[in-house]
This record gives sequence, C-alpha cells and structure tokens, in this order.
Amino acid sequence: MSEFLLESAGLCRLSHISLEVVDLERSLAFYRGNFGFQVVMERALAGEEFETVTGTKGAESRLVRGVVAGNAIVQLFWHNWREPQDEKRTLMSFEVRDAAHAHGQLDAAGVPCRSGPVEFDNSYAFVIEDPDGHPIEIIEWKADAQPYRAPGLG
Repeated sequence: MSEFLLESAGLCRLSHISLEVVDLERSLAFYRGNFGFQVVMERALAGEEFETVTGTKGAESRLVRGVVAGNAIVQLFWHNWREPQDEKRTLMSFEVRDAAHAHGQLDAAGVPCRSGPVEFDNSYAFVIEDPDGHPIEIIEWKADAQPYRAPGLG
C-alpha cells in the first residue's frame, strides 16, 4: 500500500504554475524585468476544437510558458472568453539568498510590497503582487531551515 494516493503513479515534482492574466504583454514585462522570465513556448489557441473544449463560440486564448529561477515553470494565460477571477488563490514562492536585498530592489523598482521582510521561525519573507494581483512570496530560509532551503544556497 502506498503512503499517499499518487505515490504509485510516480508523483515526482511540481510541473508548472499557470496564472490567468488580464494583459499578457504587461505580465510578460513584469516577470521578465523582475524575475528573469525566459520564454520557452508561446501558443495561440483558437478554432473549432478549442471552441468545443471551452464550450464557447469564438473562444481564443494565448499562453506563454517560461522558466524562472533556473527550473520553475510559470505559464501565463490570457483568455477572451471568460472574466479573470477577482479572488486570487494561487501563491508562488521564490527563494532568495537575501530577502532584505530583494525587498530593496523591488521597492526601488516601484513594485508594491505588502511589507518589508518579516522574520518567522525559520525564514524571512514578504509578499508582492504581479500586475493581475497574484500574490508572490519572496522568502529567505534560515540556515537551519532544512529541508526547505535549496541545495547550495549559503
């Protein structure tokens, strides 16, 4: 018997985070300028098959998939056929070596920060928002925060 439901299916890692955006170009500029977003795929979705899948005549979507922080896959999705959700329920968290420095850089660039870095038991963290209101946590794990810290960060 497996320890958890998907163990036998070979659950191995997070595949990607997909964010619905209002203005794709604005979001691309935000993620490129602040996180070094590197585009690995762009796709336009439209036509009879897509209309069938969405159940919406004239449905069109655009997606841009990119790499952030070396290996995190973030996918930005724009749709003409549905309104973006007012309540953002997705949280991305990016680890940094120095949260205070990251806060200073983001603040100087005009990126609104909900607070400065706050010390918790095993970390320093603060939250920003992307242009569509998705919360993004910036976190610095303390040296004894295993297994949370990425290997090689010191």
